Amino acid sequence: MSDEKKSPAAERAVIGGRTRKWDASESKMIGTSEVSLARVERASARIASGQKVINAEILRKTLVAMLVTALVFVVGVQVGESRIGTTVDEAIRSVVDLGAMGVDRESLERAAIEGVLKASGDEWSNYFPRKALKVFEAQSSNSFTGIGIYLTKSRGGVIKISSIQQGSPAARSNLEIGDELLEVNGTKVSGASLASAIALIRGDLGNRFDLLVARGEKKVLATIKAGKVRAKSVELTQVSSSVALLEIASFISGTASEVSEALRQANFGSGVIIDLRNNTGGLVEEAVDVAELFIGSGIIVSYKVNGSERVFRATNSNPIKVPVVVIINRNTASSAEILAGAFQDRSRGVVIGERSYGKGSVQEIISLEDGSKLELTVALFLTPSGRIIEEVGITPDLAVIPAEIGLKSLQVLGGLASFIAKD
Repeated sequence: MSDEKKSPAAERAVIGGRTRKWDASESKMIGTSEVSLARVERASARIASGQKVINAEILRKTLVAMLVTALVFVVGVQVGESRIGTTVDEAIRSVVDLGAMGVDRESLERAAIEGVLKASGDEWSNYFPRKALKVFEAQSSNSFTGIGIYLTKSRGGVIKISSIQQGSPAARSNLEIGDELLEVNGTKVSGASLASAIALIRGDLGNRFDLLVARGEKKVLATIKAGKVRAKSVELTQVSSSVALLEIASFISGTASEVSEALRQANFGSGVIIDLRNNTGGLVEEAVDVAELFIGSGIIVSYKVNGSERVFRATNSNPIKVPVVVIINRNTASSAEILAGAFQDRSRGVVIGERSYGKGSVQEIISLEDGSKLELTVALFLTPSGRIIEEVGITPDLAVIPAEIGLKSLQVLGGLASFIAKD
């Protein structure tokens, strides 16, 4: 076909990965065509013997109809063959059947899928085989067996420790936030997916894990035994008789309820300091619910997928009205950035610290036929004012170095309280 429009059937044949031309040199195509043409010739002979009954116009229509039928049959054979398998299937089958390394098909298919995700350029995508789904589900759970660390993957593909759970086995080790994970029990994790790295440090009670990490120019080996970890994502401290410090480590299932319960038992008439430093995010709904405790109404965050807009709004008739200071740093990411951006855009609090990480993309979970799952980026989050977070981050209202963050938080909170009192 040159400049003429391709038929849908022809397009499907090409899309299927097999761009074979319908050429006389192909035996299967020739056989199909010859049978069809023979039928046309026999029909022509019958028509010729009864010309007194059938005129030339009917003959022409009959020939055209039968030729079209033959063509459709050929296209059907071509499309059907293209669905049998792709070049990737053929390569995997060849390696399994003929390769000397004895690699199983499942491992090769997983490698192929992970290769596709890497080639797509989606740095936040992940593949979770059925065997790894428990690991995937545990990421958002508040109770699991492990060592008590949270991992994150940087844009450069480096897996780092983003948080260490208080009271966990990891908290009693020599690991530190920011350590770069190099090996788990001798297995290198360089280039591995985040799901694979997390799977390596999940295990039964008492299992021993040797973690080799890089800390600057130094390498550190930590040996830790797995235990039952209760992931408490919220810690509240009474910094004065009327000021509460709320530290949120991550947004997992139940975080908003933890925040609400902690505040119920605290005195915070002069204000609340929300510390989101090193919070790498989590469940968007939990971050929205925390925002709603302080923001009565209005948009918290939104995004668009395939032209359809999804908007998360606050609808709280009785929000907390005290002054709020939000602390962020370069490791504050994802849902934590959504929360900080909502406070900032709705003028509900003052954001201080360092510019945040800039991870503002939306990932959706897609279930595959075999029960495995893909996590794919489908959109970008927008703050209430329409700002993009991805690769930009949240710029604080007041830049503050880590050494001065405590003092500045109280000073800003005092200033806000004074301003509100005068108003």
